[in-house]
Amino acid sequence: MKKGFIIAIDGPLASGKGTIAKKLAKELKGVDLYTGAMYRSLALFCINSGINLNDTAQVIKQLDNITVAYEKDQVLLNGSDVTIGIQESAIAEGASVVGVIPEVRKELVRRQQKIGNDERLRGKIVIVEGRDIGTVVFPNAALKIYLTASETVRAQRRFAQHKNNGDTRSFEEMFADVRIRDKRDSQRSVDPLASDPKKYGYFVLDNSELNENETIDAIIAELNRRKLLYD
Repeated sequence: MKKGFIIAIDGPLASGKGTIAKKLAKELKGVDLYTGAMYRSLALFCINSGINLNDTAQVIKQLDNITVAYEKDQVLLNGSDVTIGIQESAIAEGASVVGVIPEVRKELVRRQQKIGNDERLRGKIVIVEGRDIGTVVFPNAALKIYLTASETVRAQRRFAQHKNNGDTRSFEEMFADVRIRDKRDSQRSVDPLASDPKKYGYFVLDNSELNENETIDAIIAELNRRKLLYD
């Protein structure tokens, strides 16, 4: 059986992690493990159940009531397709609230590790993206990528994405949102985004001036340099 391995992709908001992870998984015929979907699914379930996301005890209890599965390009919450629903801005904000609860992170990281390792043992290349994948979830990943871009570029990407979804916020508001999220992700007490990624062995890739295909090419070049794609 072909030997599987894990690629961890971390980085700040709007650095392109999700899009690149999906494209890379298709390019390598691998598995895209979108860890953020678990936090978003939990937030969605709580909101739909009328549970206050700041009620930590109640949020933790809901972990026993949800299953999150990945089938092809779909995210299934308790068997229902929530792929589109979890992309709403309110759900993304909710995910950042439940995502700082230590008990939530511990349980969802356990689930992520099980899925990733099961697929790896089946000989699959598993691409996992998030903000603490290379530091907490899969610290021994074969390749750890820190994908980033300038604040301005990331704000422009987020502005374009949300405008297409009917969001009426201005670019200035999006720029401020990027700064707020960066601060929250890097300074949170539980599993923060790495402030010095090279220290943790990341391959740092700034894609401010790269398109998606050029970003993929740079990652594949690094995989080849490390001889991970062939014996």
